[in-house]
Amino acid sequence: MRFRGRLKLLLCGVSICFFVTLYFNYNLASLNKVQSIDFRKGEEDSLPTKRSLSSLQSTSVQVDSQRPTDKEVVRVDPSVCDGPWPAYPNCESKMEWMAAMWQSDPCYASYGVNGSRCSFQQYLSEIEFECPLLPWRKNEGKSHNNINKAHVQTDLEPLKDVLLHSNDIKYKWIIDRIISLWPKWVSTVKSMEAAKPLNHSSKKVLLYLGLLSDKAGFHIGENAYSGGPLGELVQWSDLIASLYVLGYKLDFSHELVDIKTKFQNVGNADNCRGTSLMPYDVIYTDIVGIKHFRAVTKHKFERIKCLFRVLDSFGTEPIYNFKLWKPYIIGDMGKTWGNWNLQPRQFMTMFPHTPDNSFLGFVIDVELDPSVKFKKKHQGLVYGKESYMWEDKRDYLDILSKYMDIHATVTTEVNIKNEKVENVQVEIPGFVFNHEILPRNDLFDLLKQTKVFIGLGFPYEGPAPLEAIALGCIFLNPLMKPPISRTNSKFLASKPTERELTSQHPYTEHFIGQPHVITFDMKNSTEVNLVVSKVMKMEPPDPYLPFEFTMEGMLERLLVYNEHQSYCPDSEAKVQWPPSSELITKLSNPGDDCKTTCYNEDLICDPDLFPLINRESVFEEFEMKCPVESRMSHTAPSYSKRRNKCFVNSAQLLLGCAGKDDTVVRICPCRTYRKGQIALCNSCTR
Repeated sequence: MRFRGRLKLLLCGVSICFFVTLYFNYNLASLNKVQSIDFRKGEEDSLPTKRSLSSLQSTSVQVDSQRPTDKEVVRVDPSVCDGPWPAYPNCESKMEWMAAMWQSDPCYASYGVNGSRCSFQQYLSEIEFECPLLPWRKNEGKSHNNINKAHVQTDLEPLKDVLLHSNDIKYKWIIDRIISLWPKWVSTVKSMEAAKPLNHSSKKVLLYLGLLSDKAGFHIGENAYSGGPLGELVQWSDLIASLYVLGYKLDFSHELVDIKTKFQNVGNADNCRGTSLMPYDVIYTDIVGIKHFRAVTKHKFERIKCLFRVLDSFGTEPIYNFKLWKPYIIGDMGKTWGNWNLQPRQFMTMFPHTPDNSFLGFVIDVELDPSVKFKKKHQGLVYGKESYMWEDKRDYLDILSKYMDIHATVTTEVNIKNEKVENVQVEIPGFVFNHEILPRNDLFDLLKQTKVFIGLGFPYEGPAPLEAIALGCIFLNPLMKPPISRTNSKFLASKPTERELTSQHPYTEHFIGQPHVITFDMKNSTEVNLVVSKVMKMEPPDPYLPFEFTMEGMLERLLVYNEHQSYCPDSEAKVQWPPSSELITKLSNPGDDCKTTCYNEDLICDPDLFPLINRESVFEEFEMKCPVESRMSHTAPSYSKRRNKCFVNSAQLLLGCAGKDDTVVRICPCRTYRKGQIALCNSCTR
């Protein structure tokens, strides 16, 4: 008996030791999954300190690996994990690789991989971002309790030190604009904070300006003061100023060599990624930049791409973004500008012309004062600062010259190819007074005296007409007959969009209109005479500037985007945005797209609302009695009367507003919009 008692005691002690050891090892493993990074110290070796703003504001970020339990992995019907998933083209091949190789590295088991398809999918969705999230994991979010809050930054000196540290001419125009507007940025953000605390989360942001890279060869920064294109530089300048004044932690680059260094510790698709951390929360870049990232990061690109926000002036529609969608890819365009497999909202446009993308915009630096009346002369200023823009416009200008004095600001130094030219004046009529390129303040003084801002048909959708309208000018906006698109315009042929431009500046045509904007056919001499004679008899309209192109308008948009736009599968649990209460479902006419359908109802199509209607029950709501088929489509959810079939979309990346088909009626997710702030709905406040 005494022996049996000692044996029981011994066995009990061994059991206790075993479970204590097991508990200790489990917790030690869990602790190893929690890492704290102080960006002031941890990035010093990889981020050049002179060019990094992370040292301006120290922060500590904790990442919880959220190691799944075996019960979570198997608690639903395994058929949920069968696929296929057209929106995730690499998922099935990754699942097959995992089936063969998951035991090759203990790291996979530490993430709950146990040989089942659902465990493969959980790892591939949450760690490698190659598959859709499992239904029961979609609500697994990180706690918001310990999120660091950003604080308004009013001291501009650290930013100047970073951008001007090497006297690089590439950034000179950008920082000059920021410096000149900085007091207004500060007063605007302080006014917003006084009205309502900003209370936004801190983020570490990389700005990669691909258009300034030596490899791109555009020389945009170098030519900014001698007549080169300024639209993109305006947008980058205002984006940088907005992010900085809002207190986000910024880092900058424009060369490929930096990419490899900054992302060297990010895992790729060829091994178990363990606890590797992203060095940034958001990456702002452009189409050139994203090409650089894909070339340098290779397999890591799939891991990184959810962080991108891509400045894209003309926009990218879903059919050109989705790799598996082939019918619309023409020639080499798909390889050059498309096939990114991003969420379409990750592309950020200059104007709100493509609802499938996000409208980033820029700022028009004009303060409206109703008490100030500009003394207008009978003169016009031509919108066209390079001589090639004046080609074949002599007859049009001859008519205008009968009604007004005509001024211009045509460069004598560069043309569109950035080559020196000796005599650009040959294409400018002798009756035109050319001021050449003017400093900003002098240009604004000229516009304050000018009654008419004269469009020549090109460039398309630039900032200048908004500046002129804000200074009390009437913009003569040439009509495009027929509308131009990639099918009939060399300039638009390579652009990844089906959009049709109805005039030189569709935004001013549709969202501003008369009396500030007169859209007419400049090739019809009778119409030109009628329009111009009427315009010259009109009283100059009051200056007008849409709110969305003010500093407060841009700051408000960025705050909402940075708080609500999240495209990484393992990001914090998201609340539906815009709110589901904003959904107004409309049926299109056959052959119409959802953009047009919603616009005709004074609404906006919002692709973020598509998941709410891309389901079988939506057809019952419209009393459509038809068999429902799931398919990859640029128009679904939709109804085909000819085939008596209803379609839901199996490809998430094709859910968009722009697609149309003469044979189907589209079901469209519309919402309200705030006048002057189209990107936000009536109930979408910061």
